[in-house]
Amino acid sequence: MAVDHAVGKTGRVAALSVSRTAQNISIIVVDAPSQAHRAERNLKTPDVSIGLPVRNGEDYLRIAIDSLLAQDYADFELIISDNASNDGTPQICREYARNDSRIRFYRNDTNVGAAENFNRVFRLPRGKYFMWAAHDDHWHSSFISRCVEGLEQNPNVVLCGSTVRFIDRVGIELDKATIRNTIVDYNRLHTHSMTLTERVRELTRTLNWYAIYGLIRADALRQTKLCRDAYGADVLLLMELLFLGETLILADALFDYRQIMKTAERHLEEIRGEPSHVEKLKPYTTLATNLLEIIEEAAMSPSLKASLRDDLLENVSFANQSWANKIFTENRAIFESDDRYLASIRIRDLLAGVPVRAPEEVRKLAFSKYRQVLSGLSAPNRLRHRLQRLLERFQRVLDRHLLWRFRPNK
Repeated sequence: MAVDHAVGKTGRVAALSVSRTAQNISIIVVDAPSQAHRAERNLKTPDVSIGLPVRNGEDYLRIAIDSLLAQDYADFELIISDNASNDGTPQICREYARNDSRIRFYRNDTNVGAAENFNRVFRLPRGKYFMWAAHDDHWHSSFISRCVEGLEQNPNVVLCGSTVRFIDRVGIELDKATIRNTIVDYNRLHTHSMTLTERVRELTRTLNWYAIYGLIRADALRQTKLCRDAYGADVLLLMELLFLGETLILADALFDYRQIMKTAERHLEEIRGEPSHVEKLKPYTTLATNLLEIIEEAAMSPSLKASLRDDLLENVSFANQSWANKIFTENRAIFESDDRYLASIRIRDLLAGVPVRAPEEVRKLAFSKYRQVLSGLSAPNRLRHRLQRLLERFQRVLDRHLLWRFRPNK
């Protein structure tokens, strides 16, 4: 390990680079305080550690760092890990590290992937509370203080975040119509006072998750596998955290999430740090399968595992229709019908690894599920549901007729 030092005009010692070849990481602390001041500062461990992983983030990085440094809760450290950026990101990080002693800057020599870079910024801090900060987001000045308060007042809560405000590339809040067309809905994952079963069920009730950017108890994070090298790594981590405690989402919108749309292929490429060689991705099928595996690996009774698995399968195959539709689209070849009830049976079998059933058995199970759903509805809702089913069947018959009527001549 080689260390180079230089003395600047201010008399401060600047540690320019500490290279750890084995770990493929360089520690950069530019124009840091003198050794005496650094030792004095290190005597006190900050309550909050912020990890900011970044790669080629020069467009928004200053906005993100400025909003973090403007927090009304000052007892924090900011750990920045640059993942081998080839734009102006390193220079921006050095500038901020030079001017604020709370910042520690690290740089990877090569692209290790977003998942590993996220994990590295957690392994470096010292605080009892930790939060990930994306390089292109923005936080209200009271975000950290409000989240610390939420964790201090609720010992059963392992993660505290806030309602999300969605912004575009230039920082303007998205209107409701745009949100409906792009995000549709998002899972706030507010599980305060819920049981374990209710918390896990809530995770798959709705798509789109942002809770991972809340403030988390570091001790709880250490009991997880952190960010995995898989699509939906944040959702997998949230599942592990829900095993350990509740999540508290504040009603006020104190967190601005910059909405930049990416394909599943691009998302997975960034996570792994290399192009995906998978012929055809099935992100939501794989995510559901990985969540089932996490339940199977958990240290809990067989009966509780069975209950959690059943709830998850019910959500992703039927109750959460958005998720069910995505799995249907990703595996279209195995479905003989787009009927919602028939598809739900096929999806459950697919995820649970059940051998392909005969069509007659699938129809029988689907009809049983239909009757079960009807029995749980009030009389007006039951009638409405039956009418909806009739309309769906009529539409399928009409679609088949039109397909036959206007089929091209051979």
